[in-house]
Parts: sequence; C-alpha cells; structure tokens
Amino acid sequence: MIERKLAEKFRKLYTENSVRLSDYEKQLFTTRDPFDWVQLMSERSYVMREIYAENEELMSELWDNCSEEITPEEAELLYDLAIGFFFDGHHDFAVLTGFCERILPVFEDMGEPEFLVAIYHVLANEYAAFYRTVSDKKGMDVAMYYFRKVIEQSDNISKISTPEIREFIYEDYFNLISYLGNFYYKDQSCSMESIAVFEKLRNLWNSDFVQQNDAENENVKRFVQSADDAFLAKNMHYDLFSKEERERYIKLIEDMSNRAMAEGGEVEGSPNYRICITYKYLTGQVTPEEILSTIIKSINEIIPVPDYKGDDTEALQLIMRHFKYACTAIMVIRTMDAPDVIKEEWADKFLPKSMDILGKVPYQFFTGTMLPVCAEWYHAAEPILTGELNKVQFLMHMIVRRQPFTYIHSRLVANIASLIGQEVLDTHPEAFVGVRGTTSVEEVQKNRAYLLSFITISGLVHDIGKCYIPSVVNRQNRSLTNTEYATIRKHSEIGYREAQDNAALKPYSDVIIGHHKHYDGLHGYPLGYDNNESTIKIIIDIISIADSIEAGTDTLTRSYTQGKDFAKLLKELKQDAGTRYNPMIVEVIENNPDLIEKLSDLTGQGRYDICYKAMQDILSIDADKA
Repeated sequence: MIERKLAEKFRKLYTENSVRLSDYEKQLFTTRDPFDWVQLMSERSYVMREIYAENEELMSELWDNCSEEITPEEAELLYDLAIGFFFDGHHDFAVLTGFCERILPVFEDMGEPEFLVAIYHVLANEYAAFYRTVSDKKGMDVAMYYFRKVIEQSDNISKISTPEIREFIYEDYFNLISYLGNFYYKDQSCSMESIAVFEKLRNLWNSDFVQQNDAENENVKRFVQSADDAFLAKNMHYDLFSKEERERYIKLIEDMSNRAMAEGGEVEGSPNYRICITYKYLTGQVTPEEILSTIIKSINEIIPVPDYKGDDTEALQLIMRHFKYACTAIMVIRTMDAPDVIKEEWADKFLPKSMDILGKVPYQFFTGTMLPVCAEWYHAAEPILTGELNKVQFLMHMIVRRQPFTYIHSRLVANIASLIGQEVLDTHPEAFVGVRGTTSVEEVQKNRAYLLSFITISGLVHDIGKCYIPSVVNRQNRSLTNTEYATIRKHSEIGYREAQDNAALKPYSDVIIGHHKHYDGLHGYPLGYDNNESTIKIIIDIISIADSIEAGTDTLTRSYTQGKDFAKLLKELKQDAGTRYNPMIVEVIENNPDLIEKLSDLTGQGRYDICYKAMQDILSIDADKA
C-alpha cells in the first residue's frame, strides 16, 4: 500500500529531477562561450542518464507498493500527486494519466464534482497534448470524452468551492470548442455540437452564480474570451456549414459582435475590432477587399511589434493578436472568389510582416504555448505561400528550429550523409541513375552538385515528423511506455503526410517515410512501406546509415544509452550489411580511410562544433531579446 511518506518522496525527487533538467536547458540557451557550452553539454548528458535511472527506480517503487485494488487513502495521495504535478507544470503523459486513471473509479463512486472536474481536466488535457500533434483520432476521441465530462459538471459548478478548479470548466469549454472547430471540423455532427457547447457556455456565463463568483476572475475572463476567438475561427470552414448551422452561427457571432462593439470594437487593431469586422464580412456588409484592407493596415501599421525586453505577458498578447489578424486575412484570401495572382498580391501585403513577427519569437518565450501556435500558423499560411524554397525555409524556421535536439540531430545527419554521398557518387555513380529523373551515369555526373544538395536536404528534413511528436517522448527523463514508443515510431508516417501536402517537401517523401526501413525491406518500420519500390532508394539507404551513425555515436543528447566511437559503430554497420544496411555503401566507407577519419572526427569532437553552431542558429531567434 502507498503511504504518504513514499508519495512525498516521489513528488520531491521527481520534481527535483524535472527542475534539474529544465535548469540545464535554460543554461544551454543562455551560455554563449563555446568552451563553457561544450562543458555544460557534456555535464548535461551525464546528468540525463543519472536522472533517467533514478526516475525509473522511483516509478517502480511507487507502483510496486500500490494495492492491486486501490484504496480511498491511496486515491487521495495519488490525486494530490497528480494535481500537484499538473499545477506545477510537470506534464508527463504516462505519469499523470497513470495516476488519474487508477484513481478515477474511486472518485466517481464518491461523486464529488470538485475532484471529478480536476481529474477529468488533467486526463483531457494530457490526452489532447499527447495526441493532437500526431493527428491520432483514437487518442483525441479519449481527450474529447474527458472534455465533455468536465463540461457536464458545469451543472454542479456551485458545489465546487475552489476557484482554480472552477477555472478548469471554463478552460475546457474553450478547449472543446477549439478542437471541435479544427481537429474535427469535417465531422458535421461536431459542427452542431460546437454551436451547442458555445450556447451552453454563454448561458453559464450569464448565470447568477458565475456573475457573482467568477465574473471578475481574470483567468475565467481570458478563457471565455478565448472561447469566443475559437468559435469565431469556425468561419474558416463556413462553407461546410448547413443552412441551419449558418443561421445559428451568425446569430451567435452577431451577439459576440454587439458585445465587442460595446467594449471598443470600433478601434482598428484591437481584438474587438477583428470580431466586429469579421461579422460584417460574414454577413456581406463589407467586401473581401474592404476587410483585407483594414486587417492588413492593422497588421502593418497599428498593432505594435512585441517587445521582448519588457513585460512578457503583454508581448504574448501582441503575438497572439498578430496571429489572429493574420489568420483572419488568410481566411478571407482562401475563400474569396479571385484569380490566384490577385490572392498572391493580397498575401504579399501582410505575410512578410506576420512571418517576421512570429519568426522572431524567442525560443524560450512561452515555449509550450508557441510551439502549437507556430505549427498552426505554418499550416494556415502554407497554402498561400509562393515558392517551394520559401516553404521549406519557413518550415525549418517556424517548426524544426523550435525542436532543438531534433534540429541538431538533423544537422548532423545532413553532414554525415553529405560526406558519404560524395564518396558513393564518386565510386558508384551508376547507383544514382533514375534518381530525380537522371537516365545515365553521364547525367548523374553532370548533376552531381544537385544530387549532393538533394542528399543534404534529405538529411535536414528526414525527421520532420518528430517535430509533431509530444515533447514528453523526446524528454528522455525515463523509459518510454509501450504507447509512447508506438507514438514515436509514427514520426516517419506523420512526416510523410506533411510532405504529401507540401510541394516543397514532396520530393523527399520516400526518405522521410523510409529511413527506418531496413535495406532488405523485411524489417524496420513502417510495415506497410516498401522501400524497394522507391526511385530514390539509394538516397534512403544513405540517410538510413547516416541516421544510425549519428544516433549510435551520440554522447550528448540521449539519456538511455552511452554513445560509441565510430570504430565500434562501423563494426555494427558491417555486421548488418546486406540486411539492415546497403552493403555497397558500407563497403565504400570501410575501404576509404579518409572518409573513416572524417566520420570519426565529425561524430567525435566535431559533434560539439556542429551542436554549438546549431544551437547558435536556434539562439538567433532570441537575438532581439538579448
């Protein structure tokens, strides 16, 4: 049976370990001296492995002492642990859902709204945070189930004495409306549900209890305003609404517009002005050109540029205002009846400013908030961006660089692949015939520079899918659960879906999905992908070997293993040549002393140099805050 002393020990040590890792992250992003940075990186790698082992021990001890049928006393201890972790910002999917799912039946038997709201809220938010970025509908269905359970408890809000727990209800109204409007926007029943949920929130807000107890709570007001914004954003899919949905939606937006007008909705560039002008556009009171003119004027001339040397909360509000104004402009452009050239002209009037604003958000600035915002902004803007190179650069800047260790890994893989690619091109140019339309060895040699560039970019984007993997999976402070391991294995398929929707990435699709597939096509993942059918299989094979070399020699960023030197890694490549790895490429490496020396240096001392340069590249985002 779990006793209080053990529960307190777990919370104390697990929290301390989380703080230690966080402190190292902060130092890595503030240390500018190369020597100090290398020392810090080396120290962090040792501490990571130490924390990994200690957390494993803590988890094992806790569950070993837990009763098979959990008691009410244990349930209360685990409730305190879960809610404590959640309020402290330690969002660990397996830990928090493990605690809450074990204790939920006990508290459902008790029927106490306060406990139920807290548990449902933690489960909903942890499931949503874990599954939304990987577009896992089954996982999101679980999250939505718990969001709805929280909303059900709004009928019992007067029985909840703790204001912070009542805040969860308003927050989850916003979350439910938001996810119904974007993740489930193609589901007709969800459109109707989001309208009903919004109506229920407005009724709750207008109730006597809420007006007397929560109306002046700043967090509550913020969540209700966010729910308004999320509901307004449904206009992105207005063309999918039925006649009845449009009528109900427009009536609710009209009410929202009236409230906004009463609170300064005539002031251009203000949050309320965007609501009012959007309502006028949806009801035909202004033309697409008129709303675009005033929205773009607000973006370029009126809304202040965030100042990261001042108040962070104010800066975040300005970022979000720029983001919402830009999304409104994108919505109008995407739905307006005009030739593509006209749409491009309108986009060119505001996209540079909006991209600059969001692109300059410092890495450590509200990281948990900005990661999904940058991803959402990228997906909103990508369809109206012109130029494939612009799209790749925008993707790298907005998403990949905000995943530091994935970015560092990709830079290293690109460097390793480039070295190997040069030698394979020189010694076996025939292997590249058919790649990117080449039909002969002569064409391969003529296009050598292009093919090397293609290999390098393949290395940079091969793990694009990892940028959508939940951060807890990449944190490496404990071993992964089966669910987490299965999720990280999906990164190649997630990246492939991203590439299929992006013309700039599409040429690299086979590398993105196939770099974990074995050379012989019999093992690795994903199971349904046949790498032998790819016209760029030689590129896949190069990236696969480069990826294994980087991961196997990594001494700095992996807590679960100690990196090997390149000589040992080369033995593993030779051992698996013909099955996991392309034997021709392994032979090229083995028979080239100069290449072995370069790879040994790159994966040894050279690793520090590339890591440092990559980190400085990431830190360039922070230049305005320094």
